[in-house]
Amino acid sequence: MIRLRRLLASMAAAGVACMLSAAPGTAAAQHHPAVASTTSAMSVSALSFGSKSVDATTGSATIELKWTMTSSNPNASGFGGDIHLRRMNPKTGAYIGTELAANFDSQSSPFGDITIAPGATPASTTYTWTIPVPQYGAGTKTTWAVSEIKGGDGAGDSIDWTAPQLSALPRTFTARTTRDQGSPSLDQLALAQGTQATVYETSGQGATLRYELDSQEAKSGVYGGTVVVTGPGGRTARGSFAIGWDWSEGYQGCGYIDWIQRQVLDCAVSVSLPAGLPEGDWKVTEVDLTSNAGVTHAYTGLSEAAVHVTSDSVLSATGFAFTPSRIDSWHSPVPTAQLSLRPSGAVGGVSSVQLTNWGNNANECQQLSTVPTVQADGTVTVPVRGLPRQFSCQLTGLIITDGHGNQAVYGSSLGAPDIDATLTNIPDDVLPTVDGAAVTPGTVAADDTQTWIKLTINLSASTAGVNGLDLYLVDASGHADSIQSGGVSTTFSGPLDEYFTLPRGTAPGTYTLGFRLQDQGYKTVSYGLPGSDSQPMPGGPVTLTVTDPAAAG
Repeated sequence: MIRLRRLLASMAAAGVACMLSAAPGTAAAQHHPAVASTTSAMSVSALSFGSKSVDATTGSATIELKWTMTSSNPNASGFGGDIHLRRMNPKTGAYIGTELAANFDSQSSPFGDITIAPGATPASTTYTWTIPVPQYGAGTKTTWAVSEIKGGDGAGDSIDWTAPQLSALPRTFTARTTRDQGSPSLDQLALAQGTQATVYETSGQGATLRYELDSQEAKSGVYGGTVVVTGPGGRTARGSFAIGWDWSEGYQGCGYIDWIQRQVLDCAVSVSLPAGLPEGDWKVTEVDLTSNAGVTHAYTGLSEAAVHVTSDSVLSATGFAFTPSRIDSWHSPVPTAQLSLRPSGAVGGVSSVQLTNWGNNANECQQLSTVPTVQADGTVTVPVRGLPRQFSCQLTGLIITDGHGNQAVYGSSLGAPDIDATLTNIPDDVLPTVDGAAVTPGTVAADDTQTWIKLTINLSASTAGVNGLDLYLVDASGHADSIQSGGVSTTFSGPLDEYFTLPRGTAPGTYTLGFRLQDQGYKTVSYGLPGSDSQPMPGGPVTLTVTDPAAAG
């Protein structure tokens, strides 16, 4: 038995869905036989609305739609699918705006929007959908039409009926509506998040510009729109969006959509440019936004910054490399490296080299300046560095600009030719080594929890130094209790001092001190602790004697 998701959660939760408006028309409520499917055992054998018209001006009107799914396949196990309504121009038959839509299957809707009539069988089921009718339209009358019915019978048969099949059924009704002559606002227009203002035109494939916009329409809601961009020589290109319905995801096509489509946020619009265009700037010159009532407003005079499209045919570069390719970022201050490249075709010299992406380790390396330095051999360099930890940063995005405004783009993150250049830290392969350790004082009373005891650890030079220490008190039986743990001042060699007090409740006796050292690369070494992974203390155990105050008295 087919189980499909129910009516879109937004429609179910709100009981209302904002769609587009249209012009007047007629509706029929009686059942009529459907045109039989020639390719499937399935069909819609009846369809009707509960009335020919409804008054939706109060905002609370509903109408019932009934339809019967049938299958002549003896193995049919029940129906599942979705049904769609659209506003329709009764004269031209053109649809306006986004659909009202619902899922159905062989069980009643858990939200009560769709119910199943008694007597249903796996081969014949009648459904009733109670539809909230939107209040707003382009005029005082709106024609609604069943625009599509899709479904399957669980035995491999399916239908997808649209206007050609549905036109034989009484698929329309009219609604009195409140006129909505407003148009969607253009609240924000920007390049899509993560998009650079320079785009590479792939040879033979063209380029794609990506934008995001925010819009509102307080009554019928936002339906769709078009972004128009103008480039060199007055050439134009367009990209559009429209809010549609998907059976698994609900209303889609425009980023975040509120449950009545009155607000859309981060609505993504892609504009495709053909291949072979000359290099230059493309700017958004117009945005057309349409409401669900079919009202469109054209926004012009926009201030969105231009996008530069390049195929690296004017300005280009070779020889990308970091010098040195490995740096020691464990010490402070972190040394710098230089990214070098050899430009070709630069007019007025290279004015900027911008590193835009470091691959999967984007937060571990940074560019210190975009202003290049011209070297004696004609190469240009910009300074970079890594953060003080283990890193390996592969450069995957770079934009070069010359003094005339020409640009070249490289790197996989920008859809451009790869850059074979990686900056890494020197490997953390020399771990901290202890030359010796001592404790002062070496004796303390069991009830003395105030005296500061000093442990001095003498370290040999290591790659990443020591910046963490866990200290333990080990009794005669080899049991280790933690005294304290945490960060310490980064020490590469020489003495490392750690101060602690005797833990409350420590019994009199002779103890040894053990510790675990951690370097900046999160690698650890242990000394004086029980277990085979710990090294013996150089020069012998570090002993702490805890005396009995009563015996001393």
